[in-house]
Amino acid sequence: MSIGDETRAREILLDVGYYRLGFYWFPLEKSYPKKDERNHIFKDGTSFDKCVRLYEFDKKLRHLLSAYLHDIEVNLRTKVIYHVSNKHKDNPFWFADGDIVMAPFISSFQKKYHEEIKHNDVIARHHAKHPEDQYAPSWKSLEYISFGDMIRLIDNLKDTTTKKELYAFYGLTDEQTFSNYIEIIRQIRNICAHGHPLFDLKLYKSLRAGKFKKILKGDQGTLWSNMNGVLLVIQYFLFYQSGAKGVEFSKEVKHLMNKHRKEDIMDIVGYLNNVPWLEEKL
Repeated sequence: MSIGDETRAREILLDVGYYRLGFYWFPLEKSYPKKDERNHIFKDGTSFDKCVRLYEFDKKLRHLLSAYLHDIEVNLRTKVIYHVSNKHKDNPFWFADGDIVMAPFISSFQKKYHEEIKHNDVIARHHAKHPEDQYAPSWKSLEYISFGDMIRLIDNLKDTTTKKELYAFYGLTDEQTFSNYIEIIRQIRNICAHGHPLFDLKLYKSLRAGKFKKILKGDQGTLWSNMNGVLLVIQYFLFYQSGAKGVEFSKEVKHLMNKHRKEDIMDIVGYLNNVPWLEEKL
C-alpha cells in the first residue's frame, strides 16, 4: 500500500484506528473476499488515500441513513402505542397484561422496566406522582423500550387481528413479510448506530420478494442480500409516512453518491447505481 503523506496517515489512524480502517482496505487485498487464511497482500496500485475515501463515503452514507431510519422507528413506535392503546382504552398498562401480550415478553419487560426504564427521569416523575402505578402508561413506558423490543412486542401480541392492522399501516398483509422487512430495518439501524461498514453489507436473512415481486422481475442477483435491497426496503417504509419522504430519500442518496463517491472507489461501491428505486408507494 502506498502512503503519500505519512503525517496525515498517522493522524487519520489515531482518529479512526487501524482495526476499523482495516475494514476498508480489506476489499483491496488480492485474496478478497476470502476471509480465512488471508495473506494481507494488496492489489497493485492500492493507496492509503483510496481506503480513506471509501471510509468517508461509507460514513456519510451511514449518517444519511441514520436520520431516515430514526423516522421509521418513531413512526412504528407511534403506530403501536396509539393503535393498540386505543383498542384498550381502559387499560393503560396493556403491554403487561397476560390477556393481551404473551408471557415471555411481559417477563422480559418487567425486568428491564425495573432495572432500566423506571430510573429514567420522566418515568421516575410519573411514579413519584402516581406511586400506586406499577408502570407508567403505555404512551410513556413504550417510548423508552428499544426498537428491537418494540418489534418483539408486536410479535407477542395475542390478537392476530391487531397484528394484521399494524401490518396494514405499511401496506402488508402477512406476518412473514412484515417480520422480514422490519428486521432488515432493525439490522441496518443497529449497524449504523455502532458505526459498522455498509459498503459490503450482507444481510443475515435475504429480502423477501413480497411487495417487490411485480416490479423486480427475473433474477436480481445479490440485490436480495446487499445494500441495494436495504435501500429499497427503507424507501418502501418511507412512502408510508407523511410528506414525500420516499422520493426525498432516493434523491438524497443519489446526491450523496454523485458528490462523495470518488472515481477510484467505484469498483467497490459502483453496484449502488443499480438500486431499483420506487417512484411511488406500493
